[in-house]
Amino acid sequence: MERLFSTKLCMLIVVALALQMHGNKGCLEKERIALLAIKPFEENATVSDCCNWNGVECNTTTGRVMHLSLSHVFDKSTTILNFSLFQPLEQLQILELSNNYFKGWVDSRGGGLENLRNLEYLDLSGNSINGSLQELGICKFKNLVELKLEQNNFEGHLPPCVNNLTFLQALDLSSNHLTGNIPSLNLMTSLVYLSLRDNNFGGLFSFGSLANLSKLEIFQLSTKDSTLQVLETENFLQPPKIQLKYLHLSECNLHGIHNFLMYQHSLEVIDLSHNKLIGMFPTWLLHNNTRLQRMYLINSSLSGILQLPNSTHDLFDLRISNSNLNGQLPMNIGVILPRLQILDLSKNSFEGSIPSSMGEMKSLYILVLSNNNFSGELPKALVSGCSSLFFLKLSNNNFHGEIFPQFMNMTGLQVLNLDNNQFGGKLQDGLLKASGLGVLHLSNNRFSGQIPDWIGNFSDLKGIVLSNNLLEGGVPVQLSNLQNLEILDISGNRLSGSMVSSFTLSSSLRKLCMQKNALSGSIPKAFLRTTYSLSILDLRDNEFSGSIPIQIDEVPKLSVLLLGGNHLQGLIPHELCQFRDLSILDLSRNRLNGTIPSCFTNILTWVEQSNDTDRILPEFNWDIPVTDNFLDSYSFTLAFMLEDSYVESATYTEIEFVSKNRYESYKGSILRYMLGIDLSSNELTGDIPTEIGNLQQIKAMNLSHNSLSGSIPESFSNLSNIESLDLSHNKLSGRIPPQLTQLNSLAIFNVSINNLSGPVPDKEQFANFDESNYGGNPGLYCGPQIKRNCRISEPTTPPATPSGAGEDESAIDMVSFYWSLFASYVTTIMGFVLILWLNSDWRKRWFCFIDACIISSYCWILRNVFHWYDDM
Repeated sequence: MERLFSTKLCMLIVVALALQMHGNKGCLEKERIALLAIKPFEENATVSDCCNWNGVECNTTTGRVMHLSLSHVFDKSTTILNFSLFQPLEQLQILELSNNYFKGWVDSRGGGLENLRNLEYLDLSGNSINGSLQELGICKFKNLVELKLEQNNFEGHLPPCVNNLTFLQALDLSSNHLTGNIPSLNLMTSLVYLSLRDNNFGGLFSFGSLANLSKLEIFQLSTKDSTLQVLETENFLQPPKIQLKYLHLSECNLHGIHNFLMYQHSLEVIDLSHNKLIGMFPTWLLHNNTRLQRMYLINSSLSGILQLPNSTHDLFDLRISNSNLNGQLPMNIGVILPRLQILDLSKNSFEGSIPSSMGEMKSLYILVLSNNNFSGELPKALVSGCSSLFFLKLSNNNFHGEIFPQFMNMTGLQVLNLDNNQFGGKLQDGLLKASGLGVLHLSNNRFSGQIPDWIGNFSDLKGIVLSNNLLEGGVPVQLSNLQNLEILDISGNRLSGSMVSSFTLSSSLRKLCMQKNALSGSIPKAFLRTTYSLSILDLRDNEFSGSIPIQIDEVPKLSVLLLGGNHLQGLIPHELCQFRDLSILDLSRNRLNGTIPSCFTNILTWVEQSNDTDRILPEFNWDIPVTDNFLDSYSFTLAFMLEDSYVESATYTEIEFVSKNRYESYKGSILRYMLGIDLSSNELTGDIPTEIGNLQQIKAMNLSHNSLSGSIPESFSNLSNIESLDLSHNKLSGRIPPQLTQLNSLAIFNVSINNLSGPVPDKEQFANFDESNYGGNPGLYCGPQIKRNCRISEPTTPPATPSGAGEDESAIDMVSFYWSLFASYVTTIMGFVLILWLNSDWRKRWFCFIDACIISSYCWILRNVFHWYDDM
């Protein structure tokens, strides 16, 4: 009997072990039904076991759902989250609902998520959930270990009852709209990660409210509206138990380094950016925290020189941009910080040369020294020793000398910005060792010689900016080899000659600028055939001739077309009207003739109101994300993120366009809002099409210096956004439409040198214009702007006249004419008599002349009369 019992016991143990090893095959039916009610799992419709569905994990023994991941799965139609649907999942421990479109929640059964007593990990981040944390019931989640609520619209205060969440290890409330004071959180003794950044907290914050959180290692705090004030000086009776590893304390109105940091010796990352820190660079932070890896003091008010520790430090990321540091860099910077990977000292007042010890930074990956007063040549040790350098930006300094020597060894270089310096000489081929180069920005220097042919060897090159140098010669055909090229700017040089027929451009090209050179010949059709992505084409101020190529309609995404200041002839092609996204058109200062196309109304951006931010401009915004693996050492179940870290290097598109009688520069986001057309200084004739008045979104229009005739269309009153309108130097006639006074945005208006007549508008903004706006129109009258009073002879309201009024009006004019003629005769005779009376010699000659005339007349009469008599 005992033997039989032992045998059955062994069998039961084997079955139990088998169940434990292989698990219960199949989830509970009620949980399967609940999951289908929460979100239809269409892709798993053929699989009956919900434990095998994507995003679902079950306990291998019980078959109960333990982990449910529904991130990025709901569409925009699902905006309300029904908590009651999750109640059947009684053993659920991990619930991920991030990055959906939830705006709120309901609970039809009552109890909500707090009924999920086993829930330990909850992620609602990346939604748009409204309401308060108290309404959500945050304080009832007493078993939670990790809670992510960032990037929502939670409002109100952070309730003090969060101190009841004693098991909570990670809490992220960043990027919400929380307000009020931050309560003491000293009872949340399990906290390791706490992020409160990017909210609207106000009042004073004291580090004393965290002093007892001995396990806290990551703390983030910042504010949106800058009303939060961190208490800078606190008296601690004993050293705080807290030893942070990561401290993000930006935009907190700090004026000095908090004395709390004097007690910190384990910091690995510290970010005190966007404060008002004054004083010297805090070298003591490096002394006290030997494991410090990243130090961010961006946009502060630190001044003085950059002082470094006396001994070697393992810091690998240092950013102190946009501050007031000055003087020279420490000569031993490369010795003290040999492991530095990222160094950003831009927008300060540093001077002198780059220390040659930087060549010892063998791991240097990003170096940004732009917008300072550095000078001198680039040290040989830097260009030959920093082979790992990926990103080099030295813009807006006073560096000089030749670059790209043969000993250059920056083999990893991909982004090079040396613009706005005084570099000179020819471009040498040492740069060829950086075979992966993606951006070459050398504008506003003194480079001379020709654009080298070897520039076509960089297969990965996306951007070339060589503008405003002294380069000469032709445009190398080798540029056709750059199949990934997106931006080419060689404007403002001394380039000349025509483009060869074999010249082509990358189909990826978005911006082509060749203005302000001496390029000649026809505009190459190759510019237009292979550039489907082209958004900006600027060929102004060259010597291009011929007509505007009709193939230009093959560039459907063109937004800016600038061809002014050339020798182009012929008609304005109607193919231009196919550019639905065109924003700026400049055809001025050419020899174009014919009429203005009425089809411009097909250009939607000029007619319809659109979202300007949707207009994509060809910009290089190399904001390099710096991968932060700091959290890898933590066993967080949910994917907590630290503050994103970037190194900015934006190259913004800048366009010059005549508006308000002067060249205006439109750059970056401002360019998105500019809409204008300039057809001035051509040979255009005919009437202005009335359809032009339908371009309601146009802000600047210049049709001056042509031979346009007819009247100003009354439809111009529809140009509701117009700010500058120039119609001067034409042959326009008729009245100035009084409806133009409805143009409330109009700041510049010029109709001078035309044949306009009638009264001058004097209402609204037209009251601010003067005679310079109307000069050269003798038929204009009535208005203080032109200093001419209204004619008395023309009453404001003409009286009724009988038939024949036109004849009477003519008679009045003839009377004026006869009186004028009589006055002229009298004046002439009196002047003649006066001359004869004053000069006796002239008087004698006049009488002799009269006698001779009388004798001649007498002889002519006798001769002709007697001859007639003889014939009789």
